[in-house]
Amino acid sequence: MASITINTNIASLTAQRNLSLATDGMNTAMERLTTGYKINSGKDDAAGSSVSTLMEAQISGYDVAEANAAMGLSLLDTAEGVLDIVGDYLQRIRDLTEQAANGTYGTSSMTAIRTEVQQRMEEINRLCTVIDFNGVKLLDGTSIAATSKNGINLQVSNNSGKNNIINLKYTLFEAATLTALLLTHNPNSANPGATGPNQAWYMRKGDPGATAALQARIEGGTKISDDNREYNYEIKGYKKIEDNVYDWKDNRTTSANKSCITAICDAVYTDDATAREFLTFIDDAITNVSSRTSLIGAYMNRVESAVDAISVQKENIVSANSSLKDADVATESSNYIKYQILQQSSATLLSTANQTPSIALNLL
Repeated sequence: MASITINTNIASLTAQRNLSLATDGMNTAMERLTTGYKINSGKDDAAGSSVSTLMEAQISGYDVAEANAAMGLSLLDTAEGVLDIVGDYLQRIRDLTEQAANGTYGTSSMTAIRTEVQQRMEEINRLCTVIDFNGVKLLDGTSIAATSKNGINLQVSNNSGKNNIINLKYTLFEAATLTALLLTHNPNSANPGATGPNQAWYMRKGDPGATAALQARIEGGTKISDDNREYNYEIKGYKKIEDNVYDWKDNRTTSANKSCITAICDAVYTDDATAREFLTFIDDAITNVSSRTSLIGAYMNRVESAVDAISVQKENIVSANSSLKDADVATESSNYIKYQILQQSSATLLSTANQTPSIALNLL
């Protein structure tokens, strides 16, 4: 049998406790509805909060990896655009050289061809020298990617290790200037990979008689070709190229550099024989540029595939994190209404319970 007491009101305490619980439940539901999360602090779900934090770190990492891949695509686009121009210029140079090899052009026509070819060669060198991406020189051969032969690494995943990078081969970033294409990066040259201003770019590997006309024009003296043709330009009044002094790159620095563009043009566009022999060198340069362009295309496809994979992985983790952390609006709305009703009823009953001790006055 319950007793009537004044100092201790059990009914009021019970109502207060339930009012507090209803208020806490309503506040929790309100917080989840306003934030959209069912986990807003560690006390909501300690284990779930830890897992969600790790997932969010992964999601952020995938965003960065996706941006990295996009930067890589932009770099490849930039290099490909310049190489396309270089390829077009080389094709035009080849057409002009093939015209010069016809033997039907006089001195003035040959000079006109030489002038256009030289300007296009100079423009190729200029483009390859100035083009860069975010401070990285792409085609002049001076970048760390080219000099170290390590290429450029694209970080396309969250973790460390070689399986999380795409390495862009260093050959993409080697110099694509005219003399580099003719000598340094020409496997058919007698001195592939050679450096220095006076390397013999005009000599073919294992085939010394294939460029007799060019050798005679550059070195002087008499040269005999594979088909027993004799070339001696000194008797025509030509001075050998290796004795001439040139204005190196139009900067008023003179040099006896027989590999500079002016020297090459002086040697090639002398007569049809030298022009004809030069066609093979232009073909080598076109092959080099074409190979780079093809490799860039292959890398672009690979990087785009990596972007697609990143998107799928990120989508899966976002979905998992959502099921773990996001609030169910329907459930929380129902909870909010439930606790709101319980709060109101508890408040009403608390008022009634607080009046219970006053019954004792009727006994006095």
